[in-house]
Amino acid sequence: MAWEKDPDSLKPSKGYTRVRRVNRALMDTWFREISLVDLDTLPQEGGIVFTAWHPGGLIDPMLMMAALPGGLTFAAKSPLFKTPILGSILRAIDAKPVLRPQDNVGSSEDRKKANSSLIDTLSSSVANGQRVAIFPEGISHTKAHPVKMRTGAARILLDSIRKADEMGNPRPHLVPIGLHYSDQHQFRERVSLQVNRRLTYPPLPGEEGALEPTAEEVAEHGDLAYDRIWCAEMTNLLHTEIQRCNQAQETWEDRELVWRARRMIHTARSGDEVKPITFHEAVLGSRRVRAAWQYLGQNDPERNLDMETKFKKHHAEMEHIGLRSWELRDREKKISKTAFLKNMLLWIWSASWMLGLVTWSAMVGAIVPYMFIRLVIIIQSKNEDNHSAIGSMKLLYSVALYPIWWVFTSISIGWMLASKNSFLQDVELPGLILPALAFIPWPFVSLILLVWWPISARLHLKLFERLCKSWRNLRLWFKLRSGQVEWNDLIGMHHQLAQEMASIGEGLVLPGDPDWKEPPYGKEDWEVVHLRTS
Repeated sequence: MAWEKDPDSLKPSKGYTRVRRVNRALMDTWFREISLVDLDTLPQEGGIVFTAWHPGGLIDPMLMMAALPGGLTFAAKSPLFKTPILGSILRAIDAKPVLRPQDNVGSSEDRKKANSSLIDTLSSSVANGQRVAIFPEGISHTKAHPVKMRTGAARILLDSIRKADEMGNPRPHLVPIGLHYSDQHQFRERVSLQVNRRLTYPPLPGEEGALEPTAEEVAEHGDLAYDRIWCAEMTNLLHTEIQRCNQAQETWEDRELVWRARRMIHTARSGDEVKPITFHEAVLGSRRVRAAWQYLGQNDPERNLDMETKFKKHHAEMEHIGLRSWELRDREKKISKTAFLKNMLLWIWSASWMLGLVTWSAMVGAIVPYMFIRLVIIIQSKNEDNHSAIGSMKLLYSVALYPIWWVFTSISIGWMLASKNSFLQDVELPGLILPALAFIPWPFVSLILLVWWPISARLHLKLFERLCKSWRNLRLWFKLRSGQVEWNDLIGMHHQLAQEMASIGEGLVLPGDPDWKEPPYGKEDWEVVHLRTS
C-alpha cells in the first residue's frame, strides 16, 4: 500500500512515526484492499479537526492514523490508557484522555475541569496548524448509522478559531471522514477512507448573522449561551454530514440491500464480461443507489415499496440457490464437462496440499493462540457493549499472542528435530530426514520454522478459499444439470429488476454524474436529487 507522505510542516514525532509504521503494516495485513480517496483535497493552511463515525472500535483510529498524513492528536476514552500495552502506545503517540460520565472517573466537577483543560490543549494545537482526530459520538457502536453526537468537536473548533484569529494564523477547518468497511470485524476484508469537503461553519458568536439564544437560555447560562447555541448548530450540521458521507441507513439489512442492488446494476451494465471494480468505485455506486432509493421513497413510495418487495424476494431465491449476480451468465459454460473437470481438479489439488504440509504447519503455528482468542471473543461477545470492538480485540490479541507462540514452537520443535541431544534422535524412525537434520544447527532450523509459520498460514487461507470456491462451483454444476433451477425465469427477473433500477437512475441526477451538485451543509443526498430534464 502506497501511503501518503507527511507535509514538511507537519512531521510527527519519532514515537508517533514508529507506532505508525507498525500500524500501517497491521492495516496492510488486516485488510486485503485499502482505498484512500481525496487526500489531496486536504487544506494546506490552517489546523484541521478530523471527525468520523465510530463503528469499528480501535480499527477506526488505527486506520485514520495510518492513512492521514502528518501527526494526529487523538482524543480517546480514559479507560484505554489503563490497558496494558495499549496505554503505553497511546502515550507514545501523545493521545489525550477524555473523561466520560460512564467511565466513573472522579466527580462530575473533576471531569468537567479535566475535559475543559483537554479542549483548551487541543484547540491550541489546532490554532497553531496541527491536526486532531475526534469521534463525536463518544462511543464505538454496532449501529448502521451515526448515533447522537456530542459537542466536543464543535467546542474545539470554536476555541481554536478564536485563538487562531488572536495569533493572526489561518482559521482551522472541520473535515468529516468517511469510513466504509465491507466488514471491519473480519480478516482480509476491504475498506475505503474518504476525505470529505471541509464543513463551512455559521457566523461565530458576536459576528453579524450569528445565532441568537432564547431569553431563557441567556438567563440560565449567561454569555455562554451564545457559544452553546453555536456548538449545538455546528454539531447538528456535522451529524448530517457524517451521516451522508458514511451512507447511513436504519439497519444493516438496509445497507446490505443497497449494496446488492449496486452489484445487480453493475452486472447488468457490464455486458458479456463483468469486470472487477475498486472498493472506492463500489462505495460511489452504493451512494448513487442510496440517493435514488431515498428519493423514490419520498416521491413515489408505492413504486419504491413494490421494487423493494420484488428485490428482496429475488435476493432470497438467489441466496437459496447459492448464486451471485455476476454468475448469471454463461450457463452452458457452467454446466460443461470442462467446467466440472476444472473445478474437480482444483478441489483435489487444494485438498491435497491442505492435508499435506501446509495446513498441518498452519495448525501447529496457530491452533493455540487461535483457540485462546476465539474463547476470549466468545466470552467478551456476551456483553453487547463489546460487539463494536470485536475486530479490534481480534487484531490486538493476535499481534500480542501469535509472535510469542511462533517463537516458542520454533525453538521447541527446532530443538526436538535437529538437536543431537533430542530424544527423537534416539528413536528408530523410517526415513532419512531426522538423521539429516542432526547435521544442521538446531537454531538455524528454528529460524526457518519461525519464518514458515506465518507463510503456511497465508498459504492455508488461499488454499482454503480455492477449495471452497471449487466446491461451491461443483454443487452449482449439479444443481444446474439436474434442472432444479428455473434458469430462464431467474435470469428474466434479474434483468427486469436491474433494468428497472438502472432506468430510474438514468432519469435522475445522482452523485458522480457530471451535473451533480453536492448538497448544502445539513442536507442529505436525496434532498438535492432531481429529475433529469434532457
